[in-house]
Amino acid sequence: AHLPQFITPHNGLPLWESTASAAYLLQHGNYPIPEKYVYAETTSYDTISNAFYTRTSFTDIAGWRKLLVVTNEFHIERSKAIFDWIFHAPATSSATNDDGGYEMYYLSCNNIGLTSEAIQARKEHEKRGEINVKSKLAREYLTLKEIWEFLTTYHDFYAASKLAKRGTAHEGSPGGNNLLKLSYGQSNSGEGKLLECNRGKVVLSLDSFVLITVSLIVLGVACSMRCKNARWDVTNRNVLKFN
Repeated sequence: AHLPQFITPHNGLPLWESTASAAYLLQHGNYPIPEKYVYAETTSYDTISNAFYTRTSFTDIAGWRKLLVVTNEFHIERSKAIFDWIFHAPATSSATNDDGGYEMYYLSCNNIGLTSEAIQARKEHEKRGEINVKSKLAREYLTLKEIWEFLTTYHDFYAASKLAKRGTAHEGSPGGNNLLKLSYGQSNSGEGKLLECNRGKVVLSLDSFVLITVSLIVLGVACSMRCKNARWDVTNRNVLKFN
């Protein structure tokens, strides 16, 4: 939700975070997980919808009641607030005593791959979100039906009116390149950067790759035309000699 969705170049489909995570589990070099135990939730755009669609599309249906939520250390407290809210919510107001019977457990992992400044920015963002969930959302939307109404009425990525506006109206470029956006992967120097650093290696950016590809195509066409003209000249000369 914070950056444009990455589209895979070979088939034009989105590469969801859950897809990448599933690939990691399935293809792990030492401890690959069997396919029958791996599921990918591809409906959500943020943590609230992740919790909601995990429950409504998977756990309620499959009967899974003991859940372990694993995420980064900076994200764990907001995740706990959201998952506790949604997984303990009754389906409707008439089923107030039915909270789903879930046992929720949480495990945080180290904040790897981010600078200390980026981690601090994320922690501040997460803290604001945690407070909003506990003090507002969890008190106002008490049932799964009410949470669904919140998503389909007010959420930027699920409310029809907001989706229609985003899809048909021209939206300007995202806000400034602050630390929070940078921590989600946004380029620091904007478009047009030819070289990027990836895991300590200098690599060509997509812009650079496209530029080089187009240049090679143009060069190839020019060389082809030149060779064709040269062959035509030789043929003409041979014809003149023959005559």
